[in-house]
Amino acid sequence: MVQRAWTGLFVLSALVLTANAQESGGSKAASQGSGQSEAKRAVDQPATESETAVKAPSTAERIARLSRAIEETDKQLGELRAKLDDPEGEYARAEAEFKKLDRDLKARERELQKLEEEPDSERRSSIEKEIENLSEQRRLAKDRFDLAIEERRTLQEQIGSLENKLLRDREAHNRLINPTASQPAPASAPAGAPPSGNGTTEPAATSAAAPPVESTAAGAPAAGAPPPAAPPAPESTGDERKGAAPSAKLIQAQEEAEKKETQAREAEAQVKSITERMDALRTSIDLERKQLETARKKVENARETETSLSEQADRRWNEGAPQAELRELWTKVSEARVRLREGREEVARHADRIDVLQGELSELQAEQIAALQEAQEQREAAEAAQQRVQQLESPFSPHNMLQWTLDHGPRLLGIIIGTFTLLWLARLVDRRMVRLIAGRSGPGSAEEKENRARTLVAVFHNLATVVICVGGALMLLAEVGMNIVPLMGGAAVFGLAFAFGAQNLIRDYFSGFMILMENQYGINDVVRVGDTAGLVERITLRITVLRDLEGAVHFIPNGQISQVTNLTHEWSRAVFDIGVSYDSDIDLVIGTVMELGRELREDPRFRFLIIDDLEMFGVDAFGDSAVMIKFVIKTRPMKQWTVKREMLRRIKKRFDELGIEIPFPHRTVYHRYVDGGGAESLSAAAGRRG
Repeated sequence: MVQRAWTGLFVLSALVLTANAQESGGSKAASQGSGQSEAKRAVDQPATESETAVKAPSTAERIARLSRAIEETDKQLGELRAKLDDPEGEYARAEAEFKKLDRDLKARERELQKLEEEPDSERRSSIEKEIENLSEQRRLAKDRFDLAIEERRTLQEQIGSLENKLLRDREAHNRLINPTASQPAPASAPAGAPPSGNGTTEPAATSAAAPPVESTAAGAPAAGAPPPAAPPAPESTGDERKGAAPSAKLIQAQEEAEKKETQAREAEAQVKSITERMDALRTSIDLERKQLETARKKVENARETETSLSEQADRRWNEGAPQAELRELWTKVSEARVRLREGREEVARHADRIDVLQGELSELQAEQIAALQEAQEQREAAEAAQQRVQQLESPFSPHNMLQWTLDHGPRLLGIIIGTFTLLWLARLVDRRMVRLIAGRSGPGSAEEKENRARTLVAVFHNLATVVICVGGALMLLAEVGMNIVPLMGGAAVFGLAFAFGAQNLIRDYFSGFMILMENQYGINDVVRVGDTAGLVERITLRITVLRDLEGAVHFIPNGQISQVTNLTHEWSRAVFDIGVSYDSDIDLVIGTVMELGRELREDPRFRFLIIDDLEMFGVDAFGDSAVMIKFVIKTRPMKQWTVKREMLRRIKKRFDELGIEIPFPHRTVYHRYVDGGGAESLSAAAGRRG
């Protein structure tokens, strides 16, 4: 009776302690939840203007902070590894308890199956109650084992995250101590290695790299991105290609730009390092929160286990269970209380750890803001210095344009003036050559000589213009800095290909050259080439342009001219074939024609067109109905048709006055009639005039 009273008092005190623990746990959880929400807001919310104005920590403060963070992280890594490898830790105890309860439950179930033939036996009822109690205990043990498994996995992730954080902190610490060092980190190093004399260790290989996060500040590179490439080498200007040394201002600007670019890359690398550390720190915070949630579940599981075991012990005590069974139950209750206390301590420890990490994150955020501002300022300074270099290097900058004008302007102006002067001299020489060739050329009229001279001068003028313009252009290109050797080499290759692929064109040029040299014809000559006749309007080394009587223009390549007839070379001749009737006085006709020839030559309108007196050949032939009188008149080139038309007009008019008949063709027709006696009668009839 006394024992039962003491037992009831013990149960009552346990219930009171449980209620107090629940209240304290709830308040602690609420405070931790509030702290967690505040920490989350501190992580997620962007920095305000007041925060952006925080002064950046000094290098000494950053080194001390990193050293402290490295020591704490290294210490925590050791604790986590020891906890993970502890053979008597929570994972091992939970596993052992779950396996024991699972074996006991299976044994009782097999024993119950053997007692199926005794449904009313007291033994069967007792076993069923034991199975019910074991099932509840097994469920709680299974939940405990699941939480231990989850905790073990989280520990492994946390170890990897802390190794990554430790690596970033050590890299940042080494960079602060020795900024010029650029040695790569070793492939691997024990994460728990003791720090060296300066408080640092060699960077350890990370097992879980933190994902890169883009920076939100303007002008800062994205976290995880490679540092910006060095600026491209400045392009060489024309003066540099010619061997001219760059100016002192340009050299100074290039050195300053290189220095600013190095500082900007270092500042951006610092931003990248801080961002990576923040990512690793956020990962550690997330894992700590996960551990905190697991610890809370462990507290809940321990509380539920304690309540269940206490109720079972009280029930078994009322049922008069053996002392050994009751002692075992109360031992389990005590173990559950111990786990409950340890769970609450673990919750508080994780909450404190989260607060510490949140503080580190806040410090890193302030440091990141200052680093972003510095990186942006350094990048702007580097861009300004690079723009200064580009302005000094750009040929279109005012300074370079003025200097380039002073250096090259006079020579360029001289080349342009020389080119136009040569063109003017060539034009002037063209005119003098026309007069010179016209005065000293071979036989022919002055007009013929001038036409020939103009033909040769046109060809010379075109050739001289091409040579002067091409030479001037090459000199200008060479003066502005362009290498004309490849152009000349390309022109030589093009000329060789042109020579092989344009044989007909070369033949045209050669034939045109021979035509001009031999003076076969010239501009304003009337020629016949094959079946085409016309006035020569233009002649070049390649083609001859003819315009026929209908106004059609014919372009004839000189290489296709195998035979040409010049109808106006030096002088021309009008040929006449005049027919008179057989009963006309031939001497009168010849005298009349000779007199008309003298009158035509004495006419002021035609005397300059006729070179010599009319040359009479006399009777040239007896036609069917006329006697043909042939004579010629020598005229200036291309005037034979004008003289011939006027002479024919005057002959017709004078013959009509003198009654000299210019007969039409006559035809005599003979008719034969045969009489009955066979006699023939002939009659002749004169044909009608046609």
